[in-house]
Amino acid sequence: MGKINKLLLALAVASAFTGMVCKTSASLIDLGERDLATRLNGVGAAQAYIEAAQGLPPGSLTYLNSFDDDTNIFANNGAVDSSHFDVSIIDGGVNGEISWNLATAGFQLSYVFLKDGRNSKTGPYLYHLYGVTPDEVFNSNGDQFVTINGIRDITYISFFGVPGSPSVPEGGTTLFLTGLALCALEFARRTFLRRSA
Repeated sequence: MGKINKLLLALAVASAFTGMVCKTSASLIDLGERDLATRLNGVGAAQAYIEAAQGLPPGSLTYLNSFDDDTNIFANNGAVDSSHFDVSIIDGGVNGEISWNLATAGFQLSYVFLKDGRNSKTGPYLYHLYGVTPDEVFNSNGDQFVTINGIRDITYISFFGVPGSPSVPEGGTTLFLTGLALCALEFARRTFLRRSA
């Protein structure tokens, strides 16, 4: 194996370690459209429904906040204020893009629940539930696409989660992997200089 090939191999290894440090944006987990015979009135009913549908003990979720498309404002009546969320309703109201950053909120996001209150006046009532992947519980890593069914309007988006804060070890792991990548680069540089001399 030539000197250049060894250097390229070392750089590839360093890049792989560096790539482990960088996180990519994942998608929400689509838990499906819900076609219910009765309307879920209020946050408590929505929370109880999600907990029952997901097999969670009653009261295990915390209502964080919600966005009302009819008024275009956040309710700010939950555990987390609206500064931690961003919502854009797009495509004439049938789709949306949401993002969140809960790093300093003391909570992590577990579920996003959408409601079509404009077209569901007499039932059936349409809802859509999304779960949050473990890498997104504190930060959405960019905009996440949501929809009820691509046809019906999104009128209400509510966010539910559990208490939690980003753990310190994750930052230590990132620092460790970054240091390891830098060590690999330095090793490759010294090996190349030694072979050249």
